[in-house]
Amino acid sequence: MAHDKPFVKVVWHDAQDDGRTWVAADEIAEFANATCEVTSWGWAVASTKKYVTLAADYIQDGATYGRITKIPRGMIVSIEEFHQE
Repeated sequence: MAHDKPFVKVVWHDAQDDGRTWVAADEIAEFANATCEVTSWGWAVASTKKYVTLAADYIQDGATYGRITKIPRGMIVSIEEFHQE
């Protein structure tokens, strides 16, 4: 790798939409308690107090990143860094 950004695995809880137009009242509790856990892999290209930003793709010529995802820190369960050997 020609860049200094760490490659990480981030496990996080995403917001979730039920997807249906109408939902019966007795089905809401089950949906409300469900967790949408996401695992994202990529280079941690930016980090602030509020967000961790990942890039899933990298083109070495021109140092270009693709598929950028910004994850709110409050939704992050864990971050694991991987080192190239």
